[in-house]
Amino acid sequence: LPPLTVDKDATTTQAAHENYATIVLARPKTGRWHQIRQHLSGSDICHPILGDSSHGYSRTNRVWKKQRGMLKERVCLHLCHVELPPTEYCSEGVVASCPLPEDMRRMLSNFLPDVLEDTKAVLEDEGLGNVL
Repeated sequence: LPPLTVDKDATTTQAAHENYATIVLARPKTGRWHQIRQHLSGSDICHPILGDSSHGYSRTNRVWKKQRGMLKERVCLHLCHVELPPTEYCSEGVVASCPLPEDMRRMLSNFLPDVLEDTKAVLEDEGLGNVL
């Protein structure tokens, strides 16, 4: 992104964490509440989910909302595929897929096209090419 203009004689660049993003393919083994959000934002990884007001960076979220069109209430966390094993209530189990929402796809396409392209190949390898 170009530097932010402060006035005619000075400019300042955005914080480094506002200029990058990663798409994470996560496979939680348990259904703990906030598990993915906490693990990504924790001290080991320090890469919170964009838009996450509880575990993320407020300044980064404001920049993405104001300058990049991220929806006000958007948390960029999306369940694209789930498989649940058979149970006594559902003998065939459950398999469901859901494509990435258009607003998230548009943000990736406009601001992180390289990340989007790299992700397509990984999802294809995982059999999830239909979610983008």
